[in-house]
Amino acid sequence: MERHEAAAGLATATGGTGTRRTGGAGRLAAQARPGAAADGPAQTRPVGRPGGRPAVEPAAAAEELAARFAAAGPAEADLLATAVFGAYGARHLGGAPQQAEPAPGTSWWHGPTVHHSTSPLFRPLGYRRIRREAPAQAGTRPTGGGRHRKPERPAAAGALAATAELRTAARLLMAHPLVTADGPHGAALPLIRRHAEALAEHFHALLGYRLTLGPAHARLHKAPLPGRTLAGLDPAGYAALARALAGGSAAPAAAAPAPVRALLDAWRPPAELAADLLTAPPLPAAGPEVTVRRLLAETPVVRYDGLAPAERAHLLAAAPAETERFADFLGLTAEIRAEGVALLDPADELTDLALPGPGTLAQAALLLAERLVEELRPAATENAPPAVLVPDALIDGTLGDITDDYGMSAGWDAGYLADLAAFRRDALDLLHRMGLAAPAGRTWLLLAPAARYAPRAEPEPPTGTGRHSRPATAPAAGRGRDRQAA
Repeated sequence: MERHEAAAGLATATGGTGTRRTGGAGRLAAQARPGAAADGPAQTRPVGRPGGRPAVEPAAAAEELAARFAAAGPAEADLLATAVFGAYGARHLGGAPQQAEPAPGTSWWHGPTVHHSTSPLFRPLGYRRIRREAPAQAGTRPTGGGRHRKPERPAAAGALAATAELRTAARLLMAHPLVTADGPHGAALPLIRRHAEALAEHFHALLGYRLTLGPAHARLHKAPLPGRTLAGLDPAGYAALARALAGGSAAPAAAAPAPVRALLDAWRPPAELAADLLTAPPLPAAGPEVTVRRLLAETPVVRYDGLAPAERAHLLAAAPAETERFADFLGLTAEIRAEGVALLDPADELTDLALPGPGTLAQAALLLAERLVEELRPAATENAPPAVLVPDALIDGTLGDITDDYGMSAGWDAGYLADLAAFRRDALDLLHRMGLAAPAGRTWLLLAPAARYAPRAEPEPPTGTGRHSRPATAPAAGRGRDRQAA
């Protein structure tokens, strides 16, 4: 948690995504690439712009970049890695409410929900129907089969097909910014090439991202984003990765730490991709509009109280228009609530973490959020706080109840069942990464978006009956009353 919170303060001059200070990784990234040409490395073509040779060779850039990584603290190194490699995928909440969209200004605390059954192997109510019936490309009308409907003209069908291909390629790049010919998504490389100019134009206009193509790869250059580390790497690991990329042979990779070797195996980086990663210039600084769009595109929830004033003002004024752009380009739908905005993928595919999802941690985290909302949801429907403080004992008691109710019958991970402290830590961390909870000193805040997964608000939710539950408190502090927001 400390590393994530430290990273959150490192908004960057390279086009950071919604933090309130500048410097940090942006400065490091710029210093790590002295004289990098604006048009990118040799053998790599920035789409829509003329190519050019880099001012520094990959080996020299790797050594200087490695030195920057080694000198950085853990949080700063993580953020620098997202600026340099941009290898993180988009992240969005799963499921869509089955109730009608509420009136503007409705709080997540009291709005439509995606409530699941109490089965340990749950999915949101109607999940399979949503996935099956969602049109292949949101925003397009399905062709009718009625006898009075005129047949679609070939030209219109061709335009729809091109739009569908463009969206497919864009979604792939948002989920997997590095695509290599012999990698797991290599079959899509011809599709990306076919629509490269349109993709580059859309990504640049909407998000300020840059698309480059090499002989055997495509790369979407993403902006720095806190909390999206490369798994298992610390500053020394990032330094080893930079040197291994520049090595051009098996020896540096073989000597690298195991997480670095795993990344190299996953990327299978050809020489031109390694040069692209090491010598491409950082993205230019982003204004409030682009910063907000990057947050909408890459993060589960954008809360108004987490934005800088100019960013908040833009989103409050332009939320419908901004979300419509993402519906057209990526097929995402929007929840606009009093506390902020969340973009959802009807197919539950455009995310690097699944919530709801399979597995012990995802199931337990969502059950934890549901029960905490039932205990702490503000009763007032107007001016509800964006977050409520969670008593520490309530977290432990609720997790204990959940473990008793579901742990053995659902076949949850035995290691978690034997170590509730680790279970608590990792479940809360998952809720944090999905924008449903946040650390507050030694305790936690429950954020309003968590209520989208709980039952709809009731005047007096039933009290808990598990052996770990705390007894009902006096009315002045009882559940269902407003809690103090942080």
